[in-house]
Amino acid sequence: MPDAAANPVSHMQPPQLAELQATLEREIPMCSQMGISVHNGGTDGLVMRLPLDRNRNHQQTAFAGSLNALCTIAGWGSVYLLLKELNRRGSIVIRRSSIKYQEPVSTSEIYARCLPVSAESRQYFLEMLDHKGQAKLDLTVEVAGADGPAVSFHGSYVVLPNGQ
Repeated sequence: MPDAAANPVSHMQPPQLAELQATLEREIPMCSQMGISVHNGGTDGLVMRLPLDRNRNHQQTAFAGSLNALCTIAGWGSVYLLLKELNRRGSIVIRRSSIKYQEPVSTSEIYARCLPVSAESRQYFLEMLDHKGQAKLDLTVEVAGADGPAVSFHGSYVVLPNGQ
């Protein structure tokens, strides 16, 4: 996964990533308490970072609940950025999720990457949002392991009109 020193979260982030970080800190307080932060984002997807020291279990590996929260937030943030990019608004909620823990995670900095949305899924999402006022988007988030994903998360996010 990404090297933290190579691309640290800083004031040098693109504005939409800095806005996402501020929104997470304001709207989802547990992100600050857990140390969840935006690492980077682009064509390869949104990458969120989590420090192990605040999120470890009794075996000195990442706590499963913290990994689930990190993956959930990575998906939520991806939908948030997509809405901004499409110049649309709405309330983002997670409808359903599943997660597989395939190996312990013990790196001092943990990175979860939400895989990019396909052009077809993006177009369908936009059409539903414009025609029905709400839309669903299925996303995959991964935490890298030694020989593939250490954690695989699948989440179904729904965007509802504001106020619902």
